[in-house]
Amino acid sequence: MKFVEGRTLNKIIGKEVGPIPYEEALPLFIQILEKFSSIHRQGGVHSVLEPSNIIVTPDNKIKIADNNTAHPKGQTQMPKTGTKRGTLFYLSPEQVRRENVDEQSDIYSLGIILYEMLAGRVPFDNDETMSDFTLVNKIISEKLNDPREFNPHIPEWLINIIYEATAKEKPARIKTAKTFITLLKTGKEIFEKKVQEKLEKEKLLQKEKEDFEKKARGKLVIMRQLKKEKEIARPTAQKPHIEKQNKGEGTRSKPKKKKITGVLYLIFWIALTSASFLIIYDNKAIDNEWMAENLNVDHYRNGDIIPEVRDSKKWATLKTGAWCNYNNEPENGTKYGKLYNWYAVNDPRGLAPEGWNIPSKGEFEELIKVVNNDGDALKTMRQENGKNTNGFSILLAGGRDSTGYFYDLDYVPYFWSSTEYDAVNAYDLVLLFHDHYVTLSYKGKGYGFSVRCFKKNKNLGVLQ
Repeated sequence: MKFVEGRTLNKIIGKEVGPIPYEEALPLFIQILEKFSSIHRQGGVHSVLEPSNIIVTPDNKIKIADNNTAHPKGQTQMPKTGTKRGTLFYLSPEQVRRENVDEQSDIYSLGIILYEMLAGRVPFDNDETMSDFTLVNKIISEKLNDPREFNPHIPEWLINIIYEATAKEKPARIKTAKTFITLLKTGKEIFEKKVQEKLEKEKLLQKEKEDFEKKARGKLVIMRQLKKEKEIARPTAQKPHIEKQNKGEGTRSKPKKKKITGVLYLIFWIALTSASFLIIYDNKAIDNEWMAENLNVDHYRNGDIIPEVRDSKKWATLKTGAWCNYNNEPENGTKYGKLYNWYAVNDPRGLAPEGWNIPSKGEFEELIKVVNNDGDALKTMRQENGKNTNGFSILLAGGRDSTGYFYDLDYVPYFWSSTEYDAVNAYDLVLLFHDHYVTLSYKGKGYGFSVRCFKKNKNLGVLQ
């Protein structure tokens, strides 16, 4: 093996840094992807990919150790008996099933490495008492632990990409290293643009607030000056006549009453001006009335039945509309509404009831503006159906991925839009239980998400 100066990635994660901030991890990881994109273009795949095979040079360049050379794709590449236990964590489900591998097997392993870079540890608990057989079963069937349990600063858009890279079945997995790179670069660009827009909006709001307070103080000074001038101009030679009071009555004078009236008028004026400012400042055309609960219908608008699909294998092959309850439990449907694939959303027979519409990406963008990108304004408290201040009351209903796996109940709600992203994906709105922001993402059309309908109504809005 040729000597290369530098540190292996597993040592950087394990001893030197721990979880790597995503801003630093992504440039390194994109270099790793570029190396594998080149290997894949030449028709090869890596046999056993793990952080100990990846070297970071002193100038932060990536080198792939050549002790595990690339092999032709289509061959079964399962480590031999006696392979160290740590290697198993990075194997794809098809590898541990001893099936033929291709570049998507490398994509899975790379997704696990990105997970470890960001979380500081591998997805599954590394319990020394756990048998290799149990670990293999976890790789085949168990969803990865959410990396935010170990590093809460990982952005949600990046979590989605990791989950897509490590999908159990190949049809739901990222196809190529080049696509992986594009998703990361595009996601980072969109995320940083949103952060910048939020900072600029906060600066603008602060300036408008300061300008308003300055004007209010100025008007208050003018009113005080006018009051003083009026008092100076009032004749003072004659004492004000005070009518004789009956026994037991107060002796409050008229000038004092006028003073109180003036103060009340001033308070009223400030309140009225503040309210007017907020209306002008808001300047939002809220003309959509939103359903108070998630959609829970099992018929299209024309009366045709929408099939319920419980079986995960059947769900994974669907190209037509279907619905399910979370974990196939009817009580979840009652509380959270049904989960629909996008084929049901897009069916020409109409998923939304008469008079209602499925929101497009544009309607979701307008909703985000209405709440100033404050996701907390839309969410209900956990376990309290329909109990937030504005009546929108989004429940944390979770979702179902394109392989039929249920995930994120009481953690994340996902809502389909009617807008297609490309031939295999569509836009959705995402909220996190612990995150303040609202996110527009896109997922495969075979995912199962909630639907929240709206209709145009000039008299009602989202915020009541």
